[in-house]
Amino acid sequence: MNWKDIVSNVGGIAASVAPLLGGPVGLAMSIGSQIAGALGTANTPQAVVEELKNNPEAALKLQQWAHDEKQQIRQSHIELQKIDLAQYQADLADRQHARTTNKDHWMPATLTIMLFVLFSAVLWALFYGPEITDNRDLIVYLVGNLFALLASSVAYWVSSTKGSRDKDKLVNLIQQNSKGA
Repeated sequence: MNWKDIVSNVGGIAASVAPLLGGPVGLAMSIGSQIAGALGTANTPQAVVEELKNNPEAALKLQQWAHDEKQQIRQSHIELQKIDLAQYQADLADRQHARTTNKDHWMPATLTIMLFVLFSAVLWALFYGPEITDNRDLIVYLVGNLFALLASSVAYWVSSTKGSRDKDKLVNLIQQNSKGA
């Protein structure tokens, strides 16, 4: 007897666990071992079946174990989501810090202009360049990559953070002018 043979016995008590016993051998053995541990039996399918048949409390133990496992999986999922959220917040803070630090620097504008010029030149070469048939795939590849870079640099200038920063500059300028008048 193997773990797949007791799927129906376990499935009638803890339906969420049964498909795992019917899965790959390694997973079935792992889940079977955990079930045997929860029931306090030997780590064999026969021992688990005998315990479920002979001990009425074994079904309750199995249901409790399945419930606890579900709760643990949910809690782990919540923790992973918290970690993802913290990483996303750190990335946003990093971007905001970079924008604050470089708010009046000439480099972002220069990079955007240079990317636009380079993108335009490669795009021109794609459509009008002399004898590009041998390099057409390379140029298409470059256009795709340059377009992504150009889109990111343009997003820097038109994003809501940039607009908010510009609005704050304007408000500060108006406040300074009203205090000076």
